[in-house]
Amino acid sequence: MVHSDLSKAGSWRRLTEEFLSSPLPNTHGTKTDTHYSVLSLLLFLSDSPSNTNFTERPRVKDTEPEDKFDWSKYLMEGEEIETGPFPDTPEWSEDESEEEDSQQPISREDSGIQLDRTPQEDQDTNSKTVPVAWTVGEPDARAWLEQHVVTPYWVGHAPRFPHSLHLHSNLLNVWDQHLYNTDPLYLPEEKAFVTETQVIRETLWLLSGVKKHFIFQHHDSKVSVRSNVVVTHLTSNCLRSVLEHIAVYGQAVFRLQRFIDEVTGHSSEPFPPGVGSSHSYRKGSEPPFRTYQAFVWALNKYFTSFKQELTTIEREVISNDETVTLSAVLERLSPHLAQIKVLHKVFCTGVAEVPPATPNVVRASHLLNTLYKAIIEYDSVGDASEQAVALLFSLWTETVRPYLEIVDEWIVHGHLFDPAKEFIIQRNKDVPVNHKDFWYATYTLYSVSEMVDNEEKLNDAASGSSGGDQGSSNRQLTMVSFLKPVLKQIIMAGKSMQLLKNLDCREAEDSGRSSRDAERKSLYTLFLESVQSRLSSPEESPTDKVTEEQATTRSLIKMQSIVAQHLEMEDVHDPLLAINFARLYLEQRDFHERFSGGDFMVDRSSQSVTCQTFELTLRCCLYPHIERRYIECCGNLMRTLKKDYRLLEYLQAMRKYFLLEAGDTMYDFYTAIFDKVQEKESWQQPSFLNVLLQEAVGQRYPEDSGRLSVFLEPLDPSRKKHPVNNLEVLTLSYKVPWPVDIVISSECQKIYNQVFLLLLQIKWAKYSLDTLRFGDFAEVTRKLEGSPAEEVKLKQPINQQIHRMCLLRVKLMHFVNSLHNYIMTRILHSTGLEFQNQVQEAKDLDQLIKIHYRYLATIHDRCLLREKVSFVKEAIMKVLNLVLIFSDRWRAGFGAWKIESIDKMELDFKNCHMFLVTILNKAVRRGSFPHRE
Repeated sequence: MVHSDLSKAGSWRRLTEEFLSSPLPNTHGTKTDTHYSVLSLLLFLSDSPSNTNFTERPRVKDTEPEDKFDWSKYLMEGEEIETGPFPDTPEWSEDESEEEDSQQPISREDSGIQLDRTPQEDQDTNSKTVPVAWTVGEPDARAWLEQHVVTPYWVGHAPRFPHSLHLHSNLLNVWDQHLYNTDPLYLPEEKAFVTETQVIRETLWLLSGVKKHFIFQHHDSKVSVRSNVVVTHLTSNCLRSVLEHIAVYGQAVFRLQRFIDEVTGHSSEPFPPGVGSSHSYRKGSEPPFRTYQAFVWALNKYFTSFKQELTTIEREVISNDETVTLSAVLERLSPHLAQIKVLHKVFCTGVAEVPPATPNVVRASHLLNTLYKAIIEYDSVGDASEQAVALLFSLWTETVRPYLEIVDEWIVHGHLFDPAKEFIIQRNKDVPVNHKDFWYATYTLYSVSEMVDNEEKLNDAASGSSGGDQGSSNRQLTMVSFLKPVLKQIIMAGKSMQLLKNLDCREAEDSGRSSRDAERKSLYTLFLESVQSRLSSPEESPTDKVTEEQATTRSLIKMQSIVAQHLEMEDVHDPLLAINFARLYLEQRDFHERFSGGDFMVDRSSQSVTCQTFELTLRCCLYPHIERRYIECCGNLMRTLKKDYRLLEYLQAMRKYFLLEAGDTMYDFYTAIFDKVQEKESWQQPSFLNVLLQEAVGQRYPEDSGRLSVFLEPLDPSRKKHPVNNLEVLTLSYKVPWPVDIVISSECQKIYNQVFLLLLQIKWAKYSLDTLRFGDFAEVTRKLEGSPAEEVKLKQPINQQIHRMCLLRVKLMHFVNSLHNYIMTRILHSTGLEFQNQVQEAKDLDQLIKIHYRYLATIHDRCLLREKVSFVKEAIMKVLNLVLIFSDRWRAGFGAWKIESIDKMELDFKNCHMFLVTILNKAVRRGSFPHRE
């Protein structure tokens, strides 16, 4: 236009516009940079087209003439054609024959791609390619995906992918060439080339639980790396070492995932025999118990978050916005891989290594104890294992949920609901609640040492202690050690609540109504809330920072001095160590109070001081809730028994009748028996004895007359030679209603009876001496004075004999009265007062039973009924027997006396007296029996 060459300008404009609007090979679109680059190149090559004469020539298109000849008619001439349709005959296509000839690729069902199958593209009758729309679930989707999504690197003789020729991208070839040149025996193997992106994606698939891969292989639950897989930019050894490191974690994920699938019932593939571990649950067997279900739920929650992270990484790999390398992925996953290692270790110890035939109670408690010990073990490392401790603690709080729910159900509703028998305390179904042995024989506590084959089955015998700590040095903690400090309270509260539920009383109804209240929080919820409030620290206000810093400094100085003292106890003088220890300890909450307290002792054998945080958490967050419930349940039961079931009145009745505290009532009963004996009349008749007892008791305590009865038991013939033993045929019985018979059992009544018989024997001796009269001698003296010849025949004057008899009577009375006063006042009365005070202070039924047993043991011991002091009792029985013989002689009159018999009685009494004085003096001087002074 500048040179006024209008025809040339028009041609230029039209031709360039046509060129810019036409497509180029390998270029999408028009008027692109490529178009203008070509145009620019042509302009430079033309060498100033404005100086050239130009005449535009018309361009003629070369088109082939259309072939109108009917070749099909010509070629098919003379052939007979059967026109269809043949619906059963499939259409033949070249694609299908090629597919049959090619090698069948390996299955990729679990890899995340090629999951769906759709039919291949078919050719229509006109041999025109028509795009086929495929849908999910059709059988040939894999073929479509293989052709359209990714190069099938997993097939044999897979096509090589294009890559850079840079030296760094061909390190494998360089290394192979080096080996080929240096090693004459080196033989290159056939390799399967993959890209680093493919390695990353298969790594992600492996860690997400996929079971079928190309790079990684599964053999009998073990994950290995395919030997011939290589990438171009790494040596095969380098790649293999990285992949084997990944395979270890993949195997851990696989084992954990298989356990999750088995417990949840989603296990799809059968395992060969011997591969399934002890925790496998086959179809038809009982479902997994709740502790394993809770553990699996916690594992599943962790793997859900872990798989979300893997999916995020895979999306970044697919989007290809930035470079993602295998080392970067492993670096990013390193915290998760460390956690998987911890989980797998806990799983192996707590689940996989337990023998197959182990009962559920051992499995559950072993798993909980493994988690408990793992938390304490990792907690001792400090900040280095903070994530592991957090993971294990969350796992433990989920896994312990069934145990706490069982405890909660038991101590709130009185029902031990444990269908799978996984709790360490189990109900004995044979003993109903209203049985007298309910408190002792209803529950069994399983205390199992860490060695699984040393299982001990122990009845708690109302003690509440585990009883499993028999001191062999190689024994580990008792199972479920976290419950050990409150085990007694749990047992007491559970049994008390069950007893309350079966008592027809207002307290039980009130507690039942409150427990049914929907707003009541479970023990597990209370525990979690306490943990959250303990772990969440309140935000600091800026104004407090200065004072807090000062307080921290002061605490640090104080702590440093404390730690230095403890270090010096072990001959360590290192101020820098003391400062660092003090800093570390100050970070532990509640530590300062424990460490500076006087009751804390640093002991090498115990767990280190920094391990206390988890135990402190339990002490602060779990145990108080159980203690509170224990106090409430047991308090309700004690009030009910004392108020509605007259427990104290029954205990008083036992002392009134068996220990003769109701002296006037029992005096009428036993004196009638003694009179019969003195009159040589028969008295061993149950009807006579029961009438006597009913009359005596009915006058003053009519409500007890129906409960008391007397039985006669045969006496051992060897004991009949001593008259004092004849009373031992008597057995007093008092009918105690349920539930008071839990405290006053038949065994207790046996001890009461032994004391009762001893008291009867002493009362008999005392009564025999008290009923002797001096007037019996007056008539004898008058007769003898009237006939002096009779008196001459006597070796000793009559008055002297009478004087000796009277002296012996006084000595015997002094002995019997001293013994009687000692037994009735110093033992029974004072011990009874102590017992009544202790009964009022008893917090639970178990404590009351123990107080009652201790009371009975005390009076049994102090009444000389123990086997150990039987020789003292025998000496006393000889004196009591002597009293009865003496009384008989006194009543028989002077004619039945013999000087020899008086001498013998005096000698026997003297011997027994000296023996007892010597024995008792020694015992009192030794200080072993202060009450016998």
